[in-house]
Amino acid sequence: MKAMWNERYQADEYQYGINPNDFMKEQITPLPAGRILFPGAGEGRDAVFAAKKGWEVHAFDLSEQGKAKAEKLASAEKTRIHYKVADAALVKFPLESFDVIALTYFHLPLETRLHFYKQCVSWLKPGGLLILEGFNQRQLGLSSGGPKNAEWLFSTATIAAEFPGLKILVNEEKQRALNEGPLHQGLAEVVQLVGQKL
Repeated sequence: MKAMWNERYQADEYQYGINPNDFMKEQITPLPAGRILFPGAGEGRDAVFAAKKGWEVHAFDLSEQGKAKAEKLASAEKTRIHYKVADAALVKFPLESFDVIALTYFHLPLETRLHFYKQCVSWLKPGGLLILEGFNQRQLGLSSGGPKNAEWLFSTATIAAEFPGLKILVNEEKQRALNEGPLHQGLAEVVQLVGQKL
């Protein structure tokens, strides 16, 4: 996986664009700035947006190329992010250290995902928010992006159950148009979720 993402991100062009995911942007814009984590941060579009809004941004990804491009984007936008190269199955952060964790199109194998989501809840402060947008299982028939393995995709029924310890505030399946760089273009089937740590 690391080699695939490094190859994908080595092009000069930002593969998912430089503008933030609009659902994530909509959710964090009204919040007071605090500490936020972006797992699977890729080329940094969401992380850099949050940093410009005054958040203390932490991010990680498997890809060294993603990190380099994210830091380049942060520099161009005259802001700073804390970004490390790490595997979701192994990465560690202090307990109850984030106000928000934002998962934007971060798809994982089921076993890894269940472990990682449990970790995410433990890293949130009480009252903290988890914000997620990703492809649902109907995305398999579409060409606008995402993994081609149904087990890696979401549904409203399964995703809520995978976050015990969160009060689910938003959990919706939507059909929407993506315009996020060359790799997220066109009609897409997504799940949007917001949960608050109890």
